Amino acid sequence: RFRENNSEEQLRIGIETICKLEFWSQYAPSNFENKLFLLNAEQYASLPNIYEAKTQYEASINSARDNGRLHEQGLAFELMGNFLSSVTSYEPSEAMKCWKNAYLCYLQWGAKEKAACLFKEHNLNVFDVDSCGNPLKHSRDVS
Repeated sequence: RFRENNSEEQLRIGIETICKLEFWSQYAPSNFENKLFLLNAEQYASLPNIYEAKTQYEASINSARDNGRLHEQGLAFELMGNFLSSVTSYEPSEAMKCWKNAYLCYLQWGAKEKAACLFKEHNLNVFDVDSCGNPLKHSRDVS
């Protein structure tokens, strides 16, 4: 399981917060929509509902990107990477790609220390990804 703490109090607080974000995102989606998706993803990850969690992480990433919230896009990538690394049905490269994307978002936003911590924590080789986090093809890889 991704989340081991089964506190009923934390679950109650999470549900209340989701309800608030649902209300706020109706009136200011550019401010709250990605946060709602991210909190939903974290809730699904704790159940665990792998498919819904991944879907909500991706929705949060896209909403943050579409609304110019680079730091929140980075956070969603980072948390999705943490989640995917805990799921045995996903390849480690899936989580690594998320962490690399988070690293690039944090750098673009100017959070150099956060990016450095992520780099060190996950032993990232960011020189093998493009600006979208996709693996670069090297001449040695072409047959």
